[in-house]
Amino acid sequence: MLTRVTLAATAALLLVGGTAMAQDSIKARKDGFQTSKNAMAEIKDLLGSDKVAQVGPAAQRMSAFATQIPTLFPAGSDKGDTKAKGDIWANNADFTAKAQAYEAAAKGLEAAAASGDKAATAKQFAAVGGACKACHERYRAD
Repeated sequence: MLTRVTLAATAALLLVGGTAMAQDSIKARKDGFQTSKNAMAEIKDLLGSDKVAQVGPAAQRMSAFATQIPTLFPAGSDKGDTKAKGDIWANNADFTAKAQAYEAAAKGLEAAAASGDKAATAKQFAAVGGACKACHERYRAD
């Protein structure tokens, strides 16, 4: 009898702990995506005012977050205040590949900005937007 009570209590603690971890993941990814959204707006403004040299730090914030994306969607983090579609977990390899494509595009934007070439930076900025869109179309509910 004590064993069943202990098992039930342990299971309840794991469930609560798992739920808390899932909510922490949701918050971390929402914060990261907001940072990326803000960086995109900042870069758009910088490109519009010919401040290509200043694009690098914003692009770096995006690529740093991108490296974390696959780890921010653990099992069970599809519940709660999230727009993540279940396809993320059903097609995790594709989701991870899209996150890696976003990271590569953001790193490419860093490099283009460092070159000082506005046309190349603008082209790479569009590639970052395309990487975002590719993932959102399949894995984000609006």
